[in-house]
Amino acid sequence: MSDLKIAVPGEVFQTELSTTQVPIALGAGGLFAVTNNVATITFNSAHGLTFTPAAGVAPNFFIQFNGVTGQTGVGTLNGPIFLILAIPSTTTIQIYTTVTAATMTAANAVPVFIPTATPTVGSVFAGGPSNAGVVTQGPLQATGNINYLLGPNCTIQYNPDNTSQIQGPTTINAGSTTPGQTLATAPTFRISGAVSTGGQQWMDGTGQIAIFASGSAGTSRFSVIE
Repeated sequence: MSDLKIAVPGEVFQTELSTTQVPIALGAGGLFAVTNNVATITFNSAHGLTFTPAAGVAPNFFIQFNGVTGQTGVGTLNGPIFLILAIPSTTTIQIYTTVTAATMTAANAVPVFIPTATPTVGSVFAGGPSNAGVVTQGPLQATGNINYLLGPNCTIQYNPDNTSQIQGPTTINAGSTTPGQTLATAPTFRISGAVSTGGQQWMDGTGQIAIFASGSAGTSRFSVIE
């Protein structure tokens, strides 16, 4: 039996989303502070990240870091994709991590987009209060195909060693039995969709294939194929 769908006008693609974001330097005022494994990361100036952008603009649910130094605790902030738990202000975000200290002044934050995976709005903790500014870890394993047209500001990258998972309070990484324990080694990512290219891409929804802000100013667009 075929699983092909009959194309119906207006029901082939989800609404196209776009982003003009590029990697964001945390700057001289970059800070890392953690309480009960919830880290508040402070940027030197407005980061532009939001769960609720204007219509047609991609929201920010995921982030990657590079250039972080002075880390203590378990895991690394450099390389893994983290679920953004909350965006308390225009200069702060929160993630879940077992890293206990870090120097962020030379770090960059890389917005990451996984169009097929949309986190659930609610409390980070079981039984906690609902909060429109906080997202939980699921469901994040929605697979599917997208159309994409990348500008100079984004690439599509995949994780060939199968170690990448979206880092959050319920994630259990390979080699660990502890939920939420941050990856110790940065996953390898390779570019499969270069800047200023277009095509179609299967997305796994777990963080092994994603769209990464990278490069220079531009506009990238993508839509999920129904």
